[in-house]
Amino acid sequence: MDDGRRRGRALGPDDPRRIGAYALEARLGEGGMGTVYLGRRPGGPPVAVKVIRPELAGDGAFLTRFRDEVRSARRVASFCTAQVLDHGEDDGRPYLVTEYIQGPSLLQHVSEHGALTPGQLHGVAVGVAAALLAIHSAGLVHRDLKPGNVLLSLSGPRVIDFGIARALDAADVHTRTGQVIGSPGWIAPEMILNRPVTPAADVFAWGCLVAFAGNGRNPFGHGTFQVMAARVVHAEPEVGTLPEPLASLVRRALAKDPAARPTAQELLLSLVGGSGESAAASTVAEAWGGTPPEEEERSAPAGETAADPETVQTATGRQAAATVADTRPAPSPQPPPPEPRPDTDPSPSAEPTAPAGREGDAGRPPRRRIPALVAGALIAAAGLAAAILIPDGDGGETASSGPPDDPMLVRIDFAPGWAEECHARVGRLTPGPTVAQARPILQGEGCDVLPRWSPDRDRIAFTRWRPGADASEVWVMNADGSGLRRVGPGVVPRSRVAWSPDGRRLAAMVKVDGVPQLHVSEVATGRTVQLTHDEAAKDDPAWSANGKIAFWSRRDGTRQIYCLDPDKPDKGWTKLTDAPHGAADPAWSPDGDELAFTLMNGEGKAADIAVIDADGSNLRRLTADPAHDMDPTWSPDGKWLAFVRGPIATPQIYAVPVKKGEAGARPLGPPGVGHPAWS
Repeated sequence: MDDGRRRGRALGPDDPRRIGAYALEARLGEGGMGTVYLGRRPGGPPVAVKVIRPELAGDGAFLTRFRDEVRSARRVASFCTAQVLDHGEDDGRPYLVTEYIQGPSLLQHVSEHGALTPGQLHGVAVGVAAALLAIHSAGLVHRDLKPGNVLLSLSGPRVIDFGIARALDAADVHTRTGQVIGSPGWIAPEMILNRPVTPAADVFAWGCLVAFAGNGRNPFGHGTFQVMAARVVHAEPEVGTLPEPLASLVRRALAKDPAARPTAQELLLSLVGGSGESAAASTVAEAWGGTPPEEEERSAPAGETAADPETVQTATGRQAAATVADTRPAPSPQPPPPEPRPDTDPSPSAEPTAPAGREGDAGRPPRRRIPALVAGALIAAAGLAAAILIPDGDGGETASSGPPDDPMLVRIDFAPGWAEECHARVGRLTPGPTVAQARPILQGEGCDVLPRWSPDRDRIAFTRWRPGADASEVWVMNADGSGLRRVGPGVVPRSRVAWSPDGRRLAAMVKVDGVPQLHVSEVATGRTVQLTHDEAAKDDPAWSANGKIAFWSRRDGTRQIYCLDPDKPDKGWTKLTDAPHGAADPAWSPDGDELAFTLMNGEGKAADIAVIDADGSNLRRLTADPAHDMDPTWSPDGKWLAFVRGPIATPQIYAVPVKKGEAGARPLGPPGVGHPAWS
């Protein structure tokens, strides 16, 4: 299956075009280590190229550990993982090259389609356990196993980003602050408590991951890092309705004491049959023993190509074929025959061999044979992958599914008159199977509008307009309405504000010499910085998780969406839309990869809701109702968009599934409730 999101986003102006021998074609993603690109050597297959962040690249301790970990990672057997192909440095930028795995992540699949079926769940549990066994047998600990690091390829689940997280421990910039390496909700208690990290930490993450795949939610819920960390250390997990005996195995994996958890090998034995454990142990030891010194010496040094990606992926494909051929049930696990050398053709269906003149295995990591224990496990994992990757008929929500029940902030009109007059309170609306009522959070008889959640949902920012005033005030309060205080200067009347990803700043439009200009204020101190200085009207700032602020401006005549980097405003604006009649109300998706907005009609009024990718490409119109649609906001899971539909004087909040568009639109709240803010 060709999952478009795995093909990445277009390269931006700050992205390199080449790293080492690899031409970069697209940006696949970004994480704590660096940025991952889709790359390719001349005439070779696509590969994933991870370029390390500049601040880490300058840390000598990190670089030493990074090179050591990469050398170890290259010894990991390639089944159920993304094989490490190459590493080096280019103009001071360390990089790592792995197989490019086509297919969505487990996180994407569950977010879009819900929990896995029991058969699919077993396949993922087996495949990830097999990957951990390979990783641990090479002397590594993944340390950041999570649904986003498990890709669902046609050959089965594949674990990525293993073997290098430990290098971060050596980076002074991290160890000075005591930062925990890993992702909240997936890291083990001992990692939070800064105790020794062993392979048992990955087993704990496996338990979290399987519970998530089977229930659609983390066994410790969701919340801030601090909340999740406290639950992981002190609370009991909720494994939901997992089938037995998988539920019991997951509970054992989630034990607080690392010594009480099963090993990866024990996981696999429990999942595919517990007989022949001693034979399996000897097979594993033989298959993944340490690399002989003479083999290690022949490995290519950093900066050189360790293995030709085309040859490695061809051999990997043959290895997968051999796996399927050699996984017939047997009384006890037995190792398969040695894998053919790259210059032999094991079957008529095998892929072409390496071109003549290639040096065979010289300089490459030694091939790893697949033990029968794991080969048998892969029957379930690979066989079920196709079912996991086949979407529903229309690729969208089922008839019985509905929007998530995360509460949204709203404006509640307690008297008519909007927008000439304003009688509004900030409230909360929780979506349900029927039209829900909105409850006020803050009582008042004035005009409190356009509320916005802080990133951790602990605080609310909104604007307050007083009749006759030429500016609105920005106020911040706690989620329960307490702690109310004013922040920053007066802003354009009834204009929205936007939180920074870290919750420390607010973006808003402030009039300077009669022209709205984008300003950013520190919430704690009120210190404010002006970011724009042009003569064009502008409004509706939206701050993405990736740090960019979008807004509409009449810079080119009509309202269009632009964005800028608030930390580098001098680099200029990027134009994201070129709508014939204009665009307004930008709203970033929770991951910052997409932008929803309002399309204007020929009369200059709000018309429909549309979505584009973060670079302005791939326009999709989601609504097409004769009524005016405006003010889009994303659900926290990124699957739904809420918006306001109807006459301005009597707004009503609707929601639409991003996958289905108008066909799935449904009302969420009663008339007279507007300005939704869901995430």
